[in-house]
Amino acid sequence: MTEETAPADVAGRLRLGLLGLASLGVLGTAVELATIRHWQTTEQLIPWVFLAIVTAAIAAVAWRPSAGRVRAAQVLAVATLAAGAYGVFEHVSSNLEAGPLDATYGLRWDTMSAASQWWAAASGGVGPSPTLAPAVLVQISLCLLLATLDHPARGRG
Repeated sequence: MTEETAPADVAGRLRLGLLGLASLGVLGTAVELATIRHWQTTEQLIPWVFLAIVTAAIAAVAWRPSAGRVRAAQVLAVATLAAGAYGVFEHVSSNLEAGPLDATYGLRWDTMSAASQWWAAASGGVGPSPTLAPAVLVQISLCLLLATLDHPARGRG
């Protein structure tokens, strides 16, 4: 850090960088969901809803921050984080259900330990659902939460 760069300037740049990363995550996720047509069931609409929610939160913090908007963005980020974690769990559960039908594991699925079944389902060894795909909502949320820590609009820090 140079002498003419104040700590507040660095914090502001980092804040904008985190909001930029969150925005890129939203954009990339939306493109990915669109390419796989992830809207065919009500359950598949959940990530779209949370992408819209977190987009509004990012915009509120980036362009018109106020104490209330920053606090609302934090609450929405926590909700989106929970939705992402739930999505990971749902994807793993879906893969577990597909285990007995899998070409590789199907014949021995019932003899595998529960830990082995969970590992196969979580690591992508069995089932059609990408287990880490919903984790991007967690990453986006964490970027937003970090960008709002001690935000100047809240009058602290």
